[in-house]
Amino acid sequence: MIEEQKELEAELVDAVAEEEEGAFENIFWRILTELGWALGSIIIAFLVSALIMIAIGRDPIVAYSALLEGALQSPDLIFAWATPLILTGLSVALAFKAGLFNIGAEGQLYIGSMVATLIGIYIFLPIIIHPFVCLAIGTICGALWGLVPGLLKAYRGTHEVVSTMMLSFVAILLTEFLVSGPLREPGTPFPQTMVLLPTSWLPNVFFSPILHAGIFISIIAAIFVYFFLSRTVSGYEIRAVGQNPFAAEAAGINSKKQIVLALLMSGGLAGLAGAGEILGQYRRFIIGWSGGIGFDGITVAVLGLNNPFGVILAAVFFGFLRAGAVAMQTQAGVPVEMILIIQGLVVLFVAAPKLIKWLAKQNFAYAKWIVKKPTNALPLFLTAILSLTGAFIGFGVGFANLRSDLVFTAQLVGIGALALGSFAAILMKRREGFITALLTSIAWIILAVLTVIYHKGTLAIPLSILGVIGVLLSLISSFLVYRKGILIGGVL
Repeated sequence: MIEEQKELEAELVDAVAEEEEGAFENIFWRILTELGWALGSIIIAFLVSALIMIAIGRDPIVAYSALLEGALQSPDLIFAWATPLILTGLSVALAFKAGLFNIGAEGQLYIGSMVATLIGIYIFLPIIIHPFVCLAIGTICGALWGLVPGLLKAYRGTHEVVSTMMLSFVAILLTEFLVSGPLREPGTPFPQTMVLLPTSWLPNVFFSPILHAGIFISIIAAIFVYFFLSRTVSGYEIRAVGQNPFAAEAAGINSKKQIVLALLMSGGLAGLAGAGEILGQYRRFIIGWSGGIGFDGITVAVLGLNNPFGVILAAVFFGFLRAGAVAMQTQAGVPVEMILIIQGLVVLFVAAPKLIKWLAKQNFAYAKWIVKKPTNALPLFLTAILSLTGAFIGFGVGFANLRSDLVFTAQLVGIGALALGSFAAILMKRREGFITALLTSIAWIILAVLTVIYHKGTLAIPLSILGVIGVLLSLISSFLVYRKGILIGGVL
């Protein structure tokens, strides 16, 4: 028993020491690697989204030009969108650090915003004190909304995903009832409360009509969370519980206490986000005002790699997308929902390494092989994934052009079938699959040239990139297969 406890303690020390080493001794290498992966994920997401636009008959070059132009013309709108996303992203990231998944930030946000609304309307306070009181009590109420799932998780074993989600629905429906009934402004056709007292408003900054002082509060909160997690005993214990709760218990850490504390603080950050938006942006409670900011915090946390400063960058990126979405729709005819697709794809690609590590812990053979021998495994694995992606592109974009251009459809479907055959051969551990992948990639490049010749230039760039990347991966994979005898999952 004593030996087992020592092993658990050693495992915990190694896990946390590894995180500390990554954070301090190799900080520049770690930042470079993670930033490179995140940027690569964003580029791939834009390329895949471009192919989706082409499939629905839209020009991705025009769409992205409009997106960029619309966002750069309204930098204050970018940071206005980013302000609550920073806080909800921090909320989810802090819970992640404890090994918890707070999916209820939306409900905690609504509770914080409703309480701030009540204080802003019915409590008379001096102009400087009033907003701080609203923010503080909104934060406390959001924290209390997160405390309940924390207690249920720590002392009853209730999964936090279920409890936070259920309480989120309770909070949303409760606030909808209040704003539609007892708190509704008389004589208004739309459910909303009266305007808050001006003494409670957060001031606008940088001469902008939409950017308010909440942006500074969000940045200060990120700095606070960083120092809390990296420089305090409680922060260390939260991270230790997130690394291995059993080892943390063996080392004398009260994991129940840290679980409760993590969800308490997580709820408080979401409540602060809601209170700040009401005081600075809307200045009254409007039914459905959030539009999913709490849920977007999950994607912000994932893209930000659960790092407080990464969360800031991720929130600004999503703010950039939101700020340019309207211009993309009006100028290029691309629905604003495409922004949600881009966000989802970015998160999918960013989360891929963590998913592989999790699968490795669950004893999935391929995932364990990738984790143990990434130099050999990743080129082969990525070649297989690229082949599968090519199959989807070939069939999807091909059949989308069936009525307008039969020859072009036949070319796309033919290459898609070749890509699908490549993926199947690789999966069956046949070395010919990588030669087929190479031929598929060359075919993509040839088709890209043909699209320029036959005035279908919108496909030229994405197909060229797909082909070039495919050629590089296929050549590396073929070398590993034919010279070293390596195939997916191990050796021949």
